[in-house]
Amino acid sequence: MLNVLESCGERMTNYDIEMELESAQSALLKENGSVVNLSYWNPGEDYKTQVNKILQRIPIQDVFNYEYYFSESVKKEIFHKLGFSENFFKDSFLAAFPQSTHAIATLAAFFSRRNVKVGIVAPAYFSIQACLEDFKSLYSFFENFTPNFNEQFDVNILLHSDCEAFCFTSPINSTSVYLNSKVKEGIQKILDAGKWVVLDESLCVNGMELARTFGIQEKLLYVYSPHKALGLQGIKFSTVVAKQDYYDEIDSLKDCYGGSLNAASQQGTSHFISKNFDECCQIYNGFWHENLVAVKQVLSAYDFAHFSEEMFGHYIMIFFDRSVNCKCFVEAMKQRMCKLGYSIYPGDMQGFDSSKKFCFRVNLLLNREDLVKGLSAILNFFKEERDQKW
Repeated sequence: MLNVLESCGERMTNYDIEMELESAQSALLKENGSVVNLSYWNPGEDYKTQVNKILQRIPIQDVFNYEYYFSESVKKEIFHKLGFSENFFKDSFLAAFPQSTHAIATLAAFFSRRNVKVGIVAPAYFSIQACLEDFKSLYSFFENFTPNFNEQFDVNILLHSDCEAFCFTSPINSTSVYLNSKVKEGIQKILDAGKWVVLDESLCVNGMELARTFGIQEKLLYVYSPHKALGLQGIKFSTVVAKQDYYDEIDSLKDCYGGSLNAASQQGTSHFISKNFDECCQIYNGFWHENLVAVKQVLSAYDFAHFSEEMFGHYIMIFFDRSVNCKCFVEAMKQRMCKLGYSIYPGDMQGFDSSKKFCFRVNLLLNREDLVKGLSAILNFFKEERDQKW
């Protein structure tokens, strides 16, 4: 058995981690084995069943024409539901995208054309860095603030850098923890200094948006995808919201990298402003809340595992008291996956660094039985390692 703490070479990429564990899981499935990944992004069948009972699929009248824009009536309702004040509507725009990855790619092209150096404030969604690299954009990665982002954040590190734009992820990537007042005040200082800010709120639960704090300002760009938090990926849409001044430039880039809205994303726009979205949101909040209670009960038996009580959403990031080598962990998980029946992705995939403090994400939209049994199995695995090696 590999000691998960021993040195196992260079740091793995996100893709390496995912492919190593996915291939091991696929091999087990071929042998009639069953493995549930507690970190996986799709919800469990119990949650799907509850939502499907009430989900209203709004029919699309025209599946033939290209639809590049929100209709004016829908646009205004989306704007308000995201938390923006009526006063900002005339001086702003909402660019329509089928998904947030297209929106992020468009913004990467936007900064590349302007030759603006971008600061990625970690932890961040992986596609931001990939898009900036593909567009040959200048960027820096700020990992100074993990693992306790809200406590460790220092805006002066950003202000004293040579970056002219900064990308923040809210809630903090894969933690369901939202930015506190200190971070918000720091973001305002960045804007007051005349620098760009991108607020990627793709996974934000409706009602928690930073639009309610910052409104529309110069050089402030928001990314939203309201259905993503609810696990309704099949009808999600995305939007970039910003001051009207940048409309022409972003609209022309969107034509290249965003494309038109498909029928599913058109359904999503209508669904978001309906009462049924709110009803789905109620089920969502109730489901993850109840599963969180069960998870907290499991965690109470393991003194080395902790999470932030400030979270609000279906992802919970569980932290250990010490570091674990990521590559060794992946090898150990591949070896023990069959016996455990469960697996996890290390927090490195979400922008955390296991060499500082090991963590892993748990999806609270999974079936409760899997969460309780699986988390107990994973934590027992680490407890045995700690008792023997730590």
